[in-house]
Amino acid sequence: MMQFLILFSRQGKLRLQKWYISYSEKEKRKILRDLTTIVLSRKPKMCSFIEWKDLKVVYRRHVHFCFIIDVFSYASLYFCAAVEPQDNELLTLEIIHRYVELLDKYFGSVCELDIIFHFEKAYYVLDEFMLGGEVQETGKESALNDIDMQDLIQEEEAPQGFFEEQGILFFVYCMRKWNVYLHVNAHFV
Repeated sequence: MMQFLILFSRQGKLRLQKWYISYSEKEKRKILRDLTTIVLSRKPKMCSFIEWKDLKVVYRRHVHFCFIIDVFSYASLYFCAAVEPQDNELLTLEIIHRYVELLDKYFGSVCELDIIFHFEKAYYVLDEFMLGGEVQETGKESALNDIDMQDLIQEEEAPQGFFEEQGILFFVYCMRKWNVYLHVNAHFV
């Protein structure tokens, strides 16, 4: 069973955390500090499995190239999961890979900015995929269909008049178009 999953940047900034076992806030801070330090200090060719305290830690580096106004940005996110000692490390690595695939499908090539600005969606994708530290839905299409249904429900519940009056709807529309443009052009560079 997975104990926790954390995502952090190569600068060590926490982007997402999901705890499946109860830890105090002090313990969480220590775990985050220790694991980000350990994982970031490892060389790229080193093994992605670490025995840490009484857990196995499995991590994967997700690399994404982004093209923003004539500047190339090399973004890396580290997906780090801690599992019990008897759990299979390769299966955990595959779980991380499946989560990255789901994020890629949902966001259209996920990058760090997607996680920062749409963290609630990243959590929702994770919750649709895993429950209580165990994989609940192995099918990508089924999980993505459920996520799309939830998006439709949220859009129907949003007070449309308020957003239109404030001009926010146009802003969100423009940002979505710009985000799609960035993702599409990043693949051709």
